[in-house]
Amino acid sequence: PEYATPDVLRVVLYDQKHNRTAAERYLRNRNTDARGTYFDGYIIAEPGDYRLMTYNFGTESTIIDQSHIYDGAMAYTNEISSVLKNSLSVRADEEERIVYVPDHLFVDRNETLRLDYGPDIDTLQNSAGDHFTAGSIVLSYYLQIRVKGAEWISSAVGLLSGMAGSATLHDGNGRSEDPVTLYFEMQRGGMDSSEPFIYTTFHTFGKLPDRNNSLAVTFDVRTTDGRALTTTLDITDEFSKPNAIDHQWILLEEVLVIPEPPEDSDGDGFTPEVDDWEDIQTDIII
Repeated sequence: PEYATPDVLRVVLYDQKHNRTAAERYLRNRNTDARGTYFDGYIIAEPGDYRLMTYNFGTESTIIDQSHIYDGAMAYTNEISSVLKNSLSVRADEEERIVYVPDHLFVDRNETLRLDYGPDIDTLQNSAGDHFTAGSIVLSYYLQIRVKGAEWISSAVGLLSGMAGSATLHDGNGRSEDPVTLYFEMQRGGMDSSEPFIYTTFHTFGKLPDRNNSLAVTFDVRTTDGRALTTTLDITDEFSKPNAIDHQWILLEEVLVIPEPPEDSDGDGFTPEVDDWEDIQTDIII
């Protein structure tokens, strides 16, 4: 997916004693230099000891909660809509919520920031004494599986279980107490080759930490003649392979097989034997 630079950064100063918000500012002034894109602005605070955290504001699917507490601020995503959930052919583990994938969230911090008295404007720096440089706490993986009979696919989605549904901003770690199943749509590729496939790039807060959980991906496929086909694969070992570690690629060796539509199927419609729409006229009392 194409990279998009954030539009707004939120900068928060937390007092050292209570870890709660002491001052904040939203930075919209964006420029570029030899090091890349940067934001700058001013924040007003009394002299003292603080913790500073900055992150991009206005993400589409990533939601920030408890941002007024330094070590309590966390990012998460909502459960998928009831319409999407009811459209699935298979039900995921009932113990795990099915959620949208997160947007990238760029975060940086300084836990030992001291503001002294002085007549001049000071420049705030990270713990290394340099400009703050935000990195994403969200990981991206490219997932691909070969398909025999890909021409019969109308739509395909993936459900990946055993993932962290949220992460704390101050350390970027996924929360082990929040297991979820990720929902993502998949695309067809290689249709003009001898080995077509379906693929996607999904984002995640990572695998559940400190747990030897198994990771399973379910491919939920709808065919052009309205059939619903599902396949579940254990991909726990895939995350420890060089492709996943070095490149964030999950290239599955298995092949999904989509049977041809029955001969009596005309290949039209999302489900077979769907009647045409009928016009119904009735009075509405207001």
